[in-house]
Amino acid sequence: MSNNSKTSNSNGKGYARFIIPSLIGAFLFLAPIPTENAFNIPLGIAIDFVGDQFSQISFGTYGVYFGDGVYDGNFDLRHMIGLITITIAFLGMLLAHFVKPAFIMNNPVLKSVFISSPVYFISKVIGFIIIWMIFLNIGPDEVIASWTGDVMVVLLASLVVIFLVLIPGIPLLTDFGLMEFIGTFIKKVVRVLFTLPGRAAVDLVASWFGSSAASIMITRGQHEKGFYTGREAAVATTNFAIVSVPFTFVVARTAGLADYFFTFYFIMAVAVLFLAVLMPRIWPLKKIPDTYLEDVGKQITEEEVPQGTSQFAWATESACARAKKTTVKDVVDSALSGYAGIFFDLLPVLLAWGTIAMVINEHTDIFTWISWPMGQLLTLFQVEGAMEFAPATLVGFVDMFIPALMIGSAPDQTRMILGTLSVVQVIYLAETGALILKSKIPLNIGKLFIIFMMRTLISLPIIVGLTWLMFNP
Repeated sequence: MSNNSKTSNSNGKGYARFIIPSLIGAFLFLAPIPTENAFNIPLGIAIDFVGDQFSQISFGTYGVYFGDGVYDGNFDLRHMIGLITITIAFLGMLLAHFVKPAFIMNNPVLKSVFISSPVYFISKVIGFIIIWMIFLNIGPDEVIASWTGDVMVVLLASLVVIFLVLIPGIPLLTDFGLMEFIGTFIKKVVRVLFTLPGRAAVDLVASWFGSSAASIMITRGQHEKGFYTGREAAVATTNFAIVSVPFTFVVARTAGLADYFFTFYFIMAVAVLFLAVLMPRIWPLKKIPDTYLEDVGKQITEEEVPQGTSQFAWATESACARAKKTTVKDVVDSALSGYAGIFFDLLPVLLAWGTIAMVINEHTDIFTWISWPMGQLLTLFQVEGAMEFAPATLVGFVDMFIPALMIGSAPDQTRMILGTLSVVQVIYLAETGALILKSKIPLNIGKLFIIFMMRTLISLPIIVGLTWLMFNP
């Protein structure tokens, strides 16, 4: 940058545009606040609060089946938002494809979410049918019963609140210079360890203290704005989108390991960091083109410090220059676009295929058959109950919470191994996978499954070894 650009950016107004929004964003996404059982971020606390408030606004009940009895689940405001948005997605898609009204066809955001590929078209139809079947409590038990459609509706309700709260705050963290400021200081460490620009550290911290969804939303936004190449975005989303600390505790508690959470988290963190160093250096991530999206090009400024300029001065100048480009309109447009993409596109697809996968898992032996090799591997590692609990190693590709539910009766060490593995696997079609597939990041479902299996097979010996060394209940 020239001296003139320094003068125009690094002044009182420039500092304020950088510091105030960035501090607010950093606090909301990154500040660990002690809670009853662990730590949470302010946005996480806000998500819990909003979720509690929404859950108290009831619109009736829906049938949730447990064994021989029936429990009437509360269809609250979270579910209603899901029902309304999935219905709008379905009707808007029909309008866009068959009527083509100007208000959709001339609006890039609406056109992008309502003009759907054949797969997404079918997915939205299925999602629309399922959400109304559950709301009206009609249809086969295999679809609307617990462990299938009901589990997905519960997940849908939680994601509605997460995205409602998260999306408006993301630009504060990414668009006002914080990532440029941090990237200047840690570029070399992050580049050497993870083959990523320094700004990727914000993704990692946002995920570990916030949520994997927050990390992917940040990464895909940065990719679409020209700050990550396709390879860098793929590496970040498949290695940094770790389940947050609070949700890791939920997984540990569900698996009956709350009293051993430190051991659980330590084993997970070691495996995750090892994979984050290794995976970017091998196929398939290594072979993804290191290029920016053609329609935006490269927007990231160099994080190297020019000769004769202090590191702090350059970090501040880069941050102020980025903040200067961002307007209130940009923030509002980003939030509206994010809401449209999530609620009219992602949620119906997630509900459709998540329910289908849950039905397959609950009512067929497919996961048992395909997990036979994993059972043999677990047997080789002398994991107790290897063949019985082997499906838990693969069903996590659908949703990371399912393995924790499946291993409740497993021996202690088996629960530690498979519970930790479910967090380390990172890629879950019901959340992170769906977000990645809907983005412009160059990863398809085949590559995601390959990466999922590679993370599983590479991390398993590490997890087993650390469990033997550290976990003796």
